[in-house]
Amino acid sequence: MTDTGMTGSGKRLSRREYQRALARKRRLRQKRRRARLRRIKAARALRSVQFWTRAALFLAGLAAVAFWAKFALVYDIPLYARQGLLAGVRAYVTSKPWWFGPPVFDLAAYQPQDNLPAVVSNPYTLLLSRLGRYQAVVTAPHMVWVLRG
Repeated sequence: MTDTGMTGSGKRLSRREYQRALARKRRLRQKRRRARLRRIKAARALRSVQFWTRAALFLAGLAAVAFWAKFALVYDIPLYARQGLLAGVRAYVTSKPWWFGPPVFDLAAYQPQDNLPAVVSNPYTLLLSRLGRYQAVVTAPHMVWVLRG
C-alpha cells in the first residue's frame, strides 16, 4: 500500500479503508517505539547495575586493604597475658602502630610448648620476645573491637 491511497494492484482505497491502514501503521510504529524504549531502559538499568556492582566491589576491596594495612585481629590470648587492658578479653581488633604488617595474631602460636623444660620463669616475657617488633599489639593495644569472655 502506498501513501496515495492505492494498493499495489492499482485498486483505489476508500477514505475509511485508507484511514484504517494509516491507523494500523501508526499503531505498529508506536508499538515498535515502545519496544525500543523498553530495550533502551533495560540496557541503561543493566549498565547502572554493572557500574554500582563494580563500585561496591572496589570499595569492599579498598576496605579490605585498609583493614589489612592498619588493623590486626588478636585472639587465643593466654591466661597469663590477660592483664591490664586485656583482663577478661578473649579476642580483639586493634589499630597497629605500623602499616602493612600481619593482620592476624594467634597468641597461642607464640606460647611455649609443653615439651620445653621448666626453665621459662616468665611465659609473658617469652611471648613478648617471640612477638618481636609486633609486641605492641599486646603491650599497648588501641582496641577497636573487643570480644569479652
